[in-house]
Amino acid sequence: MKKLGLLSLLTSVVLTSMNAGELDLISDLKVSGDVRVRGVSVEGDSSAGLNMDKQEFESRLRLNLDFTVDEVVKIHTRIVADNNAWGNNDNDEFTWDEAYVTVPFNENKFLLAGRIEDSYGTKFYGSNGDPIDLAYVGYNPRPDILLYAFDYKAVEGSVTNQSSSLGISGTGDGDFDAYSVGGQITIDEMLLGGRYVYLQNNTEVPDGFADANSHMFNAFALGKYSGFEIQAQVEKRTGDKYSSGIVDEKMFGAYLNVARNFGPLKVGIAALTTEEGYVSGPDLPVSYLTNDDLGMAALGRVGFYGDTRLFALNLGYKMNKDLTLEGNLAHHSIDDMGFNNINEDIKITEYNLGVSYKLTKHTNVTLRYAKGNFDEDNLKDIETIVAAVEINF
Repeated sequence: MKKLGLLSLLTSVVLTSMNAGELDLISDLKVSGDVRVRGVSVEGDSSAGLNMDKQEFESRLRLNLDFTVDEVVKIHTRIVADNNAWGNNDNDEFTWDEAYVTVPFNENKFLLAGRIEDSYGTKFYGSNGDPIDLAYVGYNPRPDILLYAFDYKAVEGSVTNQSSSLGISGTGDGDFDAYSVGGQITIDEMLLGGRYVYLQNNTEVPDGFADANSHMFNAFALGKYSGFEIQAQVEKRTGDKYSSGIVDEKMFGAYLNVARNFGPLKVGIAALTTEEGYVSGPDLPVSYLTNDDLGMAALGRVGFYGDTRLFALNLGYKMNKDLTLEGNLAHHSIDDMGFNNINEDIKITEYNLGVSYKLTKHTNVTLRYAKGNFDEDNLKDIETIVAAVEINF
C-alpha cells in the first residue's frame, strides 16, 4: 500500500527554495472565494433518518489563494470553514479542500500534483465531487486537444472495509489506488472527452488483502451547440470488487442535461440513471432535494439509496436584470430503496419553487421551497425551505 504525500512534498520544495522576501517579489497572489449564510427548515423523512425535522442557521466560507510564480508556475489552494449549525460547535468543520501545483515544461506539457476536486467533465461523476490526491501529466499537441495520464489515491482508509464510492470525504474507508489515461478535444463551443481508469483495491481483509481490480470507462460532452447548453456523461465499471468476497463489478451511470434560453425564459430537461451502487456527485443540478447548493439535499446523493431513475423539468424566468424566478418538477423512481429500512421500490414526485435576487454585483439573496411526495405510506413527505445570502469575492 502506498501513500502519496504530494502536497507536502511539492509545497515544501517550492517554499523552501525561497525566503519570504523572494516570494513577495517573484509571485502574484489572487484572492477569491465565497461566503454563504442561510436558514434551513426541513420536515419529513430523509436519508439521514426518520422524521428529520429541524430548523437551523448555518454558514460557510470558501477562500481561494492562487499564486503565479515565474509567470508560468501556478499554485492553488482552497480553504473551507463550515459552521453547519449555529450554536453547535461540534458541527464546525475546517478543511484544506484543494491544494495543488501546476508546472509547465517542454512548451506543451505540464505537471499537476496535489489535492483537487475532480468532476470528470461534469458534476455527475469522478470521485463523486470529493477531493482526490493525484499526480497528473498533461500534453497539448494542439491548443484544442489535451491528452493526459495520472496516478491518484482514490481512498486511504484506516479500517478494513470499503465503500463503492471514491474520494476523500463521505465515502467510507478502504485502500484504493487508481491509474488513468484520457483525453479531450474542444470543437467550437463543445468539449468532448473520455478516460479509462484502472482501480486497485488494496483493502486489508481477514484472509489478507482484497486484491480486487476494476475498470472504469467514461465519456462526456459539455458545452453549447446550436443554442443549447448540454451536459452529457456515461460511465461503466467492469471487473471485480470486494464485498465479503470477490464479486463482479456492474456499476453504471448516465446523465443528460439540456437547456435553452427563449428570451427571458430558460427551459431545461435533465435525466439520469444509476445502477448497482453508482453514486452521483453532491451538486448535480437536477432537483433541490438532491442538491445542497440549490436547496437542502435531504435525499442525499443520487444513487446512494438504491438504483435510481430521475427525470426533471427545469424552468427559469428572468424578470429583470436582478430578479429570477425558478420552477422545477422532478420524478424519482428508486429500486429497493435503502434508507430508513424501507427496502422497497418507491417513487417520489418533487415540486420546487425559487426566487433569486441580485442585491449587489457580487451578492445574491435566494429563497427556495421543495416538497417531495412519497408513494410509500410509511414515509413522511419532505418539505424544505432554504433562505440564503451568497457573496462572491
